[in-house]
Parts: sequence; structure tokens; C-alpha cells
Amino acid sequence: MPEYSTNLTLPYLQAAQAQKHITHNEALERLDLLVQLRVEGFAQVTPPAAPLEGQVWALGAGAVNDWAGQDGTLAAWANGGWLFVAPQVGWRAALGAELRIWDGAEWVAPALPALQNLAGLGVNAGYDAVNRLAVSAEATLLNHEGAGHQLKLNKAAAGDTASLLFQTGWSGRAEMGTAGGDDFAIKVSADGATWHEALKISGSGLASGTAVTQSPVDLTVGRLLRSGDFGLGTAITLGAADDLDALMASGLYYISDAADTAGNNYPIAAAGALVNLRRSASEWVQSFTTAPDTAQADELRQFTRSYGAGGWSSWVEVIHQGRIVGPVSEVSGLPTGSVIESGATANGRFLRLADGTQVCWQALALGSVLASGSGSYAAPYATAAMDWTYPAAFSAPPQVSGSALAGGSDSLARAMVLVIGGSDAVKASDISAMRITGSAVDLSPTAHLIAVGRWF
Repeated sequence: MPEYSTNLTLPYLQAAQAQKHITHNEALERLDLLVQLRVEGFAQVTPPAAPLEGQVWALGAGAVNDWAGQDGTLAAWANGGWLFVAPQVGWRAALGAELRIWDGAEWVAPALPALQNLAGLGVNAGYDAVNRLAVSAEATLLNHEGAGHQLKLNKAAAGDTASLLFQTGWSGRAEMGTAGGDDFAIKVSADGATWHEALKISGSGLASGTAVTQSPVDLTVGRLLRSGDFGLGTAITLGAADDLDALMASGLYYISDAADTAGNNYPIAAAGALVNLRRSASEWVQSFTTAPDTAQADELRQFTRSYGAGGWSSWVEVIHQGRIVGPVSEVSGLPTGSVIESGATANGRFLRLADGTQVCWQALALGSVLASGSGSYAAPYATAAMDWTYPAAFSAPPQVSGSALAGGSDSLARAMVLVIGGSDAVKASDISAMRITGSAVDLSPTAHLIAVGRWF
């Protein structure tokens, strides 16, 4: 029979052995040290100065003093001396809550068990049937493994929930994800009871929710502006039934058929684009720009008006480079056309200004001077009376003036007096010239006439 046991090296009692109690007590002493093995330190190399009975140290490499030559053994203080025991592979030793296993060369931490199909896991926290993974920490790190990293939340059906819930004191304050549908939504709550769906993105990519404008004229501070609200976004076609006075929604509009403008408060019967900017229910502005076509000879015309004090102002055509020269016009004394208009007829030339001023001028041949007396200075000589029809009519009789000039080599014969009998809004009448010299030369003078007045 061997003297010692295989695993713990316990001494056996031998047949006819004297003082068997010593051998038995030695075996009990080893059992007391090695069973439920607790150590005071791992990889120790220097013996303590005052060890206590029953204390055990796991020695490392390079042990000194009383431990010299005992590298890798267990050193136990028993009966006032050191007892050294060589550990076997698989022995376990605890240092407080730390557990290690002897692998034949050193004491190592035990390998983790297989982490498959665990009922739950708590990291510095306890898990339950709903929260199978519980972590209590300042932060949780999910890192990449050489490339990107995805956090996946998968639900069984569209009506289920896959979301991230943010809480304060275990009361919900914000949630984002697909809750009760496949649209992505962000919800917020001030108390955990009343929730607001701030933003929802549908599968088609369109946004809705309380965080976006609720109507084309929603002025709520902090909301996102939807496409189309306050004139932003795709233009909308206006039709024959669209009255501009009743067009409430801000936006960009266009009309492709000039016939649709009839009776709908457009500034002009023409296709074009409309900008409707509405600040409130009582204040907004409309601007209309005509579309060039063959009838308008590619001319763009712009008009604007505003709404306030319960009614619309009149349309006003905007002055631009294409409107400086052209036909002038007015409505109720307010200019509505170009700034300057000029023209010519057989009766002369005219110039009209947008403020109502009109100037006409003409060089009128008066005919031969008729002798009406004799002697050097006995009597004047005059032409026959003529009328001048203005090239453009006035709104009232204008101021007409001018001068008469005769040709010829006789310088004295050039001294002529122009006589204008009268004028009305259409013509100047009884125009003649008198020669004030005594020369008998028969000359044909020309009257240079100018009329200044108003066309409205």
C-alpha cells in the first residue's frame, strides 16, 4: 500500500503503525489547508514576516529565503513552520472573490463558459424576463472590428415596435424608431404620459408630424418648413376657376392659358407665373409675370399688388428696362404703362411722359407772303392763315408757341412775326407769319411750332 494519496498527498495509516494519530492528524491538516483552498496572494516570492496559522500563498518563479527552491508550490504556515504542497492541474484557489486555476505552469483565471442561449446577462446590474440584458455603467462602447459597425433592432411584424426609448427616472421622455408601423418616427413627452409625434418619415421619404408646418401659412416658431409652404417648392397650375382674390395659400403658381384669367382678377389676360406670399390672414403680396409669346413679341411684363386693411390694392406694373420706352397709359390718374412714349405722324412729332406731360412740334410751311401795302414801311406783309392738327391730341388746350423764318439773300426779309389765332386740344388755328420789313421780295416762310400740355 502506498504511503500517500494520489491527489492531495495525504499520508495513509500503515498496518502496525505506531502513533497513528500523528499520521492521521497530518492528513487532516492537509485537508484543512487544501480543501476550499484560499490563498493570501498569487505569484508571491518573498515570505511574510509574521505569517498566521493556516495561511497559504501561491508561489511564483524566483522565490527566496524560506521559500527558495519552491517555485510554483503552495506554501502553508502550519505548526510553526512552512508546509509546501505541489498543486495539481485543475486545482482551484480563491483570493477573496477572485478565482484562479492551476494549469500546470501558473495560476490563471478560469475560461468563461459558452455564452450561447443564456437566459439573461446583467453587467453590474440584474436582468429580468423583459430586460434580458442589463448594464449599469457610465457608458457602453460598441466598437468596430476593422470596418463599420451596425446596431440592429429587428421586430417580428410591422405592427410591433423597434425603437430606442430615452427615460428620466424610469419615465419616458423621447422615443425614436418604428413603433406600431414601419414609418420612422420621433416622439417626445414632457411627463411620460402625453406624447407628441414630432416627426414621422414615411417609407416614401415624406415628413409629417408636429415638428413641421401644419399648413401653408403656419407661423409656429420652431417648426420645419415643408416644401410648398410660404411659396417654396414646385409651382402649382392655376385654372379657369381660380380667383386670385381668394388664393390663400402661399406658393409659386403658373397659368398656361390666357383665357383662364378672364374675370379672375389678373392684371392682364396672359399666361404667366404668379408668386403669392402670405404673411398672415390680413397681409400678403402677389406678383404676376407674363410669359413671352408671339403675341407679346417676347416682352415680359411684371405686375404687383398687396392685400391689407381688408382689401386689395390695384395692380401696378413694375418699371423695368423693357418699359422705359413704349406706350404710356394711366388708370384714374396713375401711370400704368411705360415711362416715355414718342412718335411721329404727318402732322409732326410728339413726346409723352408717364406723369401726363406731352410735347408736340412741327415745321409748318406757310406759303407765300401776300402784299398788303406799299412803300418801305407802309404796311406789313402776311401769309394766308393755316391750322396745325397736333400729331397727338391733348387732354386740354396746350400752350403753343414758335417762330417764323423765311429764306433768301435779303437778311431783312428774314425778320418775321408768327401769329397764332387760337388752339384747342386737337389743333392750333389761324397760324400766319408777318414780314416786318419793307422789302418787296416775295418769300415763303416756315413756322417752327411747339405745343406743351398734358395728355391726361
